[in-house]
Order: sequence, then C-alpha cells, then structure tokens
Amino acid sequence: MMLKKTLLIPRLAVACGLFLLTACRGNSNSLQIKLLVGSALGDFCHQAAQNFNATQPQLDNGKAFQVGCEAKGSGDVVTKVVSLATQLKNGTLQADAADFPTMISLDGDIYHSQLIYRMNQLFPGQNYIPEVTESPLVANTPMVLMAKVDVAGELRQAAKKHGVIQPVPPLAVQYVHTVPTRSNSGLQTLVAQYANISGKRPEELTVADVQKLQPQMQQIHSQIIGYGISTNSLAQAIIKNDQFKNSVGLVYESSVIAVNSALPPDKPRYQAVYPRATFTSNMRTILPNAPWVSADEKAAAARFINYWRSPATQKLATNLGLRPGMPGVALGAKFTPEFGVDSQAKYDSLRSPQPEVVEIILGAWQEAVKK
Repeated sequence: MMLKKTLLIPRLAVACGLFLLTACRGNSNSLQIKLLVGSALGDFCHQAAQNFNATQPQLDNGKAFQVGCEAKGSGDVVTKVVSLATQLKNGTLQADAADFPTMISLDGDIYHSQLIYRMNQLFPGQNYIPEVTESPLVANTPMVLMAKVDVAGELRQAAKKHGVIQPVPPLAVQYVHTVPTRSNSGLQTLVAQYANISGKRPEELTVADVQKLQPQMQQIHSQIIGYGISTNSLAQAIIKNDQFKNSVGLVYESSVIAVNSALPPDKPRYQAVYPRATFTSNMRTILPNAPWVSADEKAAAARFINYWRSPATQKLATNLGLRPGMPGVALGAKFTPEFGVDSQAKYDSLRSPQPEVVEIILGAWQEAVKK
C-alpha cells in the first residue's frame, strides 16, 4: 500500500518548559500542578488555569499553588504517561520527579480505557488510573465530518444512511483524519469504521472481527489522503493548506466552530455533518491514585477540578465551542448555523470497545499504512 503523507502540523507550543505561561508567572516557591490534556481541551484548560491562578489559590495548610497545562494529541498523552510510569518501575525516574503530571485528561473514553489497560499491565492490581465512571466530566464534543457547504448536503444524506464516520464511496471527495495512535479523533474514526462494516456495536467487536475485516479496511484506508497529529491542528491545516482545502475532515464539532470563528467574513464557511451514530468525545479529569501524586498535589487538584466544573468556568468551554460537562449550563452563542453546527443535533452515542480489541485495531492500522 502506498505510504500516506502525514500532515506537517507543529505540536501545540508550550511556554516555560512544560507549563503554559500563566503557571510560570506565579511564585517560584509555589506548588506547581501540571495538567496533561488532549488537544481539544487545551484552550479551555489554559484559560481556566489563568483565571484560577489569578485568585492566588492556597491549600488549607497555607501552601500556595499554581496550575499549568500541556496539550498534546490524546494518544501522545497516553504514550508519555506510560513512558514515565515505565521509568518509575525501572528505577530510572523518581516518583517526585517534575516530569509527572498531577492530572490527566483525554479527548475521549477510548483512550482513557487504553491508559487504564496499559498502566495495569505495568502495575497489575495497583489501579493507578481511576475508572472512566469515577473521573469527573469536564466537557464533550461530538465527532463530525467537516465539509464545505457545497458538499455538506450530499454528505449529510450519506452519513445518515451509513450511520458512522467513514468515507462514503459514491461521493467524489477526499478525506483526512488524525493519526489514531497519536490522536483521539483518529482512533474514534477507526473504531467507528470497524463497527460500521462489521454491523456490530463497538463494544461487541472482537479480535477475530478486526482480523477478518482487514480487506475492507484497506479499501477505506486508500481513501484517506493525509493524517494530522492533533484534531484542532488538522482542522486548521484543511483551511490553510491548498492540498487539503477541498477535503472532508473527520474532526470535532468544536473544531468546526473554531475554524469558522477564524475565517474572514468573505470566506466560505464549513459545516458539521452529524452521522446517525458517532462518538461523544467525553473529556474527563483523571487524578491518578499513584505514588507520583502527593497529598498536597491531590488536594490542590481537587480544588481546581471543582473550579473547572463550576458554572462560570464551564461557560468558558461553551465560548470555545465545547459542550459543557455539567448540566444546567447553556450553550454559547457560537452553537448556531452561522458557525456551521446544530445545537440540537441528535445521534446515537457510540461506546468504547474492549481495550484488547483497540490494541489490535491500532496495530493493524500501523501495519496497513506503515506509520
């Protein structure tokens, strides 16, 4: 199979080493609380941390602390955490090393489950990563197809028929999505494709299904003309890179809002096409029950989590095109057709496959496209 060209999208820049500038401006003697988050949550994390740090937070013992954020593709987040944990197990990194994040967030529940699975392989029975249902929801954004208006209508009808996010053969369009080993949206796209061609729900997929479906998946891979590193940067590349400007992007609803918000008034807008079945992309705060999180760090993290999920802070999420993680928070002014989205979109929310199956899916993709 012809090798695919990965989009040359720079990773999100992070000031002051691992912390965003807002955290670095704090007292150098204060406790530094690091959040390692998926790319879709990056701006929300940054703004929330900036506002929180402005309150000069302190623990009950009087110790000051500051919060900083680092954003990566969710697959890269998982890889980094597992790498650090491996070094800890091997004795090459201490539990109090500044490299470890205090909190983690991933752009969907599939990678959350993969993080649990991989950490449990390293540390059987320790349960360092809380279960999905034990991790507070911060925001969510459904997976959609991002297309120009002239193809969105036809694509919308096809998406309703086929039910999930995948290339639709009758339509003469090109597709791009993110590298599934590095980004949540790419992994969700891949899983949805397997579910559709198998006729099963994602949670019903087996290793045997994945192996049997490789010929059909090869046909789907052949319709993907490029891959991005993270979802939001992929959406930006579609509008800036002439090679991909006529492509359909497999991205988040929030990505469509961000793209349309940045376009000049005279430029054509993009629309979100909602498949009949898609992933909700739940973003949760994961506070590890692990030796690298001290009692003070855990207390500070709990303070920030409460702030992050408060109604006023949740409103920041809606301003950035994310749906709030807490009930009772109204959607922002950008959830309108003007910004290419449907505030009342209805779809069948897909669930995660078993982690063992996801590992096989990722391995099969890497073998197929040689990445």
